[in-house]
Amino acid sequence: MFLKRFLFTTLLIIVGQVLSLHAQQFNPFYSHYSSFKPEAKENLYFRFENLNFAKNNEYDGELVKGATYFGYVATPKIVYYPTSNFRIEAGVRLQKYSGLSYFSESEPVFSLHYQANKKLSLILGSLNQEDNHHLHEAIFDPERFFTGKGENGIQALYNSKFLRADAWINWEHFIFQDDPLKEFFTFGLCADLSLNSLDSKYALSIPLQVLFVHRGGEIDSSDEDKQTVRNIVTGISLKKELSGYFLKYYELEALVFDFNDDSFTNEFGSSKGNAIHLRAGVKTEHSSLKIGYWSGDKFNSARGSALFQSMSVFDNSYVREKRNLFTAKYRIHKSIAKGILIGGQVDAYFDSNSTGDLSYATSVFVKINAEFFIKKLKWN
Repeated sequence: MFLKRFLFTTLLIIVGQVLSLHAQQFNPFYSHYSSFKPEAKENLYFRFENLNFAKNNEYDGELVKGATYFGYVATPKIVYYPTSNFRIEAGVRLQKYSGLSYFSESEPVFSLHYQANKKLSLILGSLNQEDNHHLHEAIFDPERFFTGKGENGIQALYNSKFLRADAWINWEHFIFQDDPLKEFFTFGLCADLSLNSLDSKYALSIPLQVLFVHRGGEIDSSDEDKQTVRNIVTGISLKKELSGYFLKYYELEALVFDFNDDSFTNEFGSSKGNAIHLRAGVKTEHSSLKIGYWSGDKFNSARGSALFQSMSVFDNSYVREKRNLFTAKYRIHKSIAKGILIGGQVDAYFDSNSTGDLSYATSVFVKINAEFFIKKLKWN
């Protein structure tokens, strides 16, 4: 255990020192989806998306156990624009953990992207999971980007001067007549409403995040109870641009969380809960730091990080209704070439309700987004 901690800490320090010298731009590690190109009519591309990850979770306490992940998620695919407002993508998503001789997940990728206008687009098939839909980690664990399956279903994206919105349904388990399992799907909505002019150095906005996780169906033979778990997040966010050479901006946010388990049989120790998360952050050219305070009362989630929940994920008999955490997240990154990003991250969670449990995670990532023009190909 000591050796593993020492190696991860040393590796992160080395990466941080290298990146702090030459880092150029900010780009989330969990961002791969390519922007739509209306000028690319009848163009055929080969696109390669890849994330190599090394993440060590040293979690303390009774609610969650630590884990270590080494591996990569690679998605090679063909991209074609038959018209200036329609895109087709086809490929394969390969998930591989170091130490295994096989892919833990291997699934086809097929996506149809219709750009209705400059503001609205519709996606069918493999979804745009850009930065985990920008959901808070308490309702959607960031690790799902490389530990879970790719999302498939339907998605609508809207982007205007004052409103950005992402609404989707991820159909996780399809069933046929008399299947022994229930169907699973997730509905999500993530929106951000700007309250002031875009020309201002201040950005004041209201975020809204909604996540429903449903287990049900009418044609299965399972005797499991139906379940619908709801999480809602809203609040207010303030960001201020800075003219200094070192700091680019600071941000403040106050978020409130709601939890509701509308199921025949409660599976989270309580059917309702709530929480607040107060955070402050700063960003430089090549790094960002965000610290916060979390206070939860019977709060749980079906897809979120177990660190914020009231019920243990590995021992359902252990419930801690009140949760008070001090949180911190530091990220450093460098673009070493177009489409190649290398970086590291440290996350820390101090549980003030316990005897001083300190959970933390250290990560190193390499992200590749590469797209190569093949040829012009006339549709039909």
